[in-house]
Amino acid sequence: MTTTTAPTFMLKGSSLLDFVSDKMSLINRGELTRTDMIKDAGYVYDNGKAMYTEFYTELLNAKGVVPTTNTDTMEQEYDDMSADEKDLYDKITDMLGEKWTHEETVEFMDELEDIGIKTASEFEDAYEYTHDSYSSYAEKEFAEYWCMDVLCAQIPDLLFSAIDWQDVWDHNLRYDFCYIETVNGTFFFRNN
Repeated sequence: MTTTTAPTFMLKGSSLLDFVSDKMSLINRGELTRTDMIKDAGYVYDNGKAMYTEFYTELLNAKGVVPTTNTDTMEQEYDDMSADEKDLYDKITDMLGEKWTHEETVEFMDELEDIGIKTASEFEDAYEYTHDSYSSYAEKEFAEYWCMDVLCAQIPDLLFSAIDWQDVWDHNLRYDFCYIETVNGTFFFRNN
C-alpha cells in the first residue's frame, strides 16, 4: 500500500480537489485506501483515526456543493443507487443496526468497496465480527473470539492466561481477515 507523508494541515478548496484527483488512480488500482487518502489530506483526529465527515464535507464544499442532510436528499441519493448498492445499503442497515446515519452507511459502503465487497451477498459472506468500538483491543479480542468461539479451541486454564491474542492476530489471522474502523465500531471481514 502506498501512502505519502501526511501534511500538517487540512487541504481545502482547489488543493483538495487536485489532491483527490491525483489519488483516485491509486485507489482504483488498490494501492491506496480512501481512509489513507483522507489521512494524507490532513483529516486525522489526534488518535490517528480518519475524519470522514469533515473530509467529505470539505470536498463537497470545494466542488461548490452545499452538503445537506435532509430526508429528501437522502431518499434521492438512495433512489439513485444501483440495485446492488441498494441491497448492500439495506443489508448493512439490517445486520449492523438502524442507528447509523445515511452518511455513515454510504462511507462504510465506500470502505467495503476498497476491500472488494460490493454486493449484499459478498458482505454477508465476508462479515465475521463486530467490536463495539474502535480501539487497539479490537484485533486481539477478535483473535480470542475466533479461536475460542468459532474454532472451539480447547485450551487448558493453565495456558489460557499466557496466550498473547495480539500475536495470534499479528502472526496468523491478519492474513485471512481485514477490518474497517468506524465511529460505530470495528468490523471484521474474511479476505476474498
